[in-house]
Order: sequence, then C-alpha cells, then structure tokens
Amino acid sequence: MPRAKKSRNAKNVEETELADISVSTARRRSRKDPTSSDSPHASANAERPTSGSAAQTPQIPSNVLQKLVAFSVVLLIAPILAYFLALHYVFAGSTTPAAITAAVTANIVLAAYVYAAWTEEEPSSADASDRSAKRKTD
Repeated sequence: MPRAKKSRNAKNVEETELADISVSTARRRSRKDPTSSDSPHASANAERPTSGSAAQTPQIPSNVLQKLVAFSVVLLIAPILAYFLALHYVFAGSTTPAAITAAVTANIVLAAYVYAAWTEEEPSSADASDRSAKRKTD
C-alpha cells in the first residue's frame, strides 16, 4: 500500500512541476514581447535585435580587421613556405628539422601579431565620444 501512495505523490509532483514550467514559459514569452501571439513566427521576430540595440554594439575599426586578415594570411602561408624551403634547400630532405623550422616560423608570426596589437594606439576618449555621438545622430 505505501508503494501506491508513493506513486500518487510522484504523479502529483510531476503534474505540479509541469504546471510551474508552463506558467514560467508563458511569463517569459510575455516579457519578451507583450504584443506577441502564440504563432511560431512570433518567437523568431521577438529574438531579432531592434535598431536601438544594434547601435550599442561596438564598432571594430577597419585597420584592426585589415591587420587581423593580413596576419592570418601570413600565418597560413609562412610556415608552409618555410617548411618546403628548409626541406629542399637547407636540410636536404630531412623532415624533422624542416618541421621545427615551420613551427618556429608560426610562433614568430604569432609573436609579431601580439606585438603589433600591443603597440597599437588606442583612440583617445575624445575620439571615442565623437564616434558615439555620431552614431546616435545617425
């Protein structure tokens, strides 16, 4: 008999938990967009950023992106080039020293990128405030 009582209590607990979950889900939906309907497209529209929140995202300067792309290309090409040049002209077919040369080359490129990023000048606070004011007027 206690087993039957236990299963009834477990069912009641499960039903209560399911009811709590559905209530909390309904509350979350109403917080997202009070005018939303229960259509499947309403949740997709509610998750899109508005124009106000898009303006708050930080803008990445173009010179930073150019530097990242340039170092990425060099990081792709330089170690491979160093490997084959070392393999054919320096170490005469010995692959281990050629592979070490490629690894050292990759580390040099990475260190150069870190140094370039470290020494990059940050815009002054006046420039940053001018850019943020310009974004707000646009």
